[in-house]
Amino acid sequence: MAQDDNKEEEEDEKHRAEEFLQFRRQFDGMKEKHEGVHSSAEKLKSNGNHFFSLGLYTQATMVYSEALELKPTSTVLLNNRAMAYLKQGMAQEALEDADKSIQVDATQENIKAFWRRAQALLDLERDQDAELAANEGLKLQPNNGHLSRVRRKAREAVTMRSLCGVEWVGKLENGVEKRYEFSKDGTMTMTVIGHPLKATFDLSVENTPQTMVVKMKPFGPGGGAPPPPVPYIYEFHDNDQELWICHPVGSNELPSSFDGPGFSRLRRTENAKASSDGNNASSEPLDERCARYMQEFNEILPLVPPQLPERPTEDEISHEVLLMEKINKLKQRFGLEVHQRAMELAKGASETAANAELTKLANEMRDRLVARKVLPAPSPGTVALEAKIAESAAQPPSEEAKQLPTQLSTTAEAQGCLGQIVA
Repeated sequence: MAQDDNKEEEEDEKHRAEEFLQFRRQFDGMKEKHEGVHSSAEKLKSNGNHFFSLGLYTQATMVYSEALELKPTSTVLLNNRAMAYLKQGMAQEALEDADKSIQVDATQENIKAFWRRAQALLDLERDQDAELAANEGLKLQPNNGHLSRVRRKAREAVTMRSLCGVEWVGKLENGVEKRYEFSKDGTMTMTVIGHPLKATFDLSVENTPQTMVVKMKPFGPGGGAPPPPVPYIYEFHDNDQELWICHPVGSNELPSSFDGPGFSRLRRTENAKASSDGNNASSEPLDERCARYMQEFNEILPLVPPQLPERPTEDEISHEVLLMEKINKLKQRFGLEVHQRAMELAKGASETAANAELTKLANEMRDRLVARKVLPAPSPGTVALEAKIAESAAQPPSEEAKQLPTQLSTTAEAQGCLGQIVA
């Protein structure tokens, strides 16, 4: 019975909050209709743009989020917040905002949303999806430089993913084996009869077939001048198991077809060293890496974000930028898989965490993201459920957790009056 009463109270509280939010939106909409009166959403957008221009992307995100509470279908606000997320390495959140923006307006007038979406997919290493997203935008605006750049980078990433980390094996005309190995740093090694020849390569992915220019490095005892650069055309076949390459013979003109003495078919073989390194890198269980990631994340990021004035000082700007750089370096060090798992745990820690310690770290990470309006605040019922889980696991609450309701309340008040500061 008591449980039913609590559920009814929770539903009533949720209903009252929704009614109040609708009232705020209607009232702000009335402001927009009066000439010379700026709506709260417009003031917040302006303030967010100012923070963005200072490189304070976390603060910009928070203010855009508050503005979106008043104008949830504003493509400008969604696009702005998506870019602020991208600047913080939060590609999944940026993708969600871009998708919402395109759902509202999928025309050329909203081309920025297509750019944000393509860039977010590229950052998520969904390279083929990024290329498709860029193509969708380029259909609307063929000369958009931002989308062309993302498409080029996506195509390069697709090529490099197939090209690197393995060896490509073929034969010379006399039957002698030759091996090619490409590295992500743009270096190439061709090995013939055990003798390695070093070179660099530059891809060009906007043509069909795609091309690369190979520049041999100086070789020989005297390190004499290297031969001139050689243009290649290349294609992948047999589900990326075979690489066709062709270079000119007797000239420096780019081949137009895969034939002649400069044509080679190379088969893909696993690089033993690369495979060994990859296995060593991922030998630690994902949740153990995730626990270390969340521990460092929580140590770097304060629970309560600072309330910055309209014109923050140089020290305040430097401090916030330094925090963002530390978080970005942390993400780069642990990798995308670990970050995505941490976000998954933060969004629903009590349901997916493997143990109580992981739940605790995920909750602490979530609290920081809630305070910055990246994640919505948990419902009272969710908080109560997590409290029971923590109690059953015999994990005493931390001092930080005991103080959390007061701290979050203070944060909400501070964020709520931010618009009034700039008004």
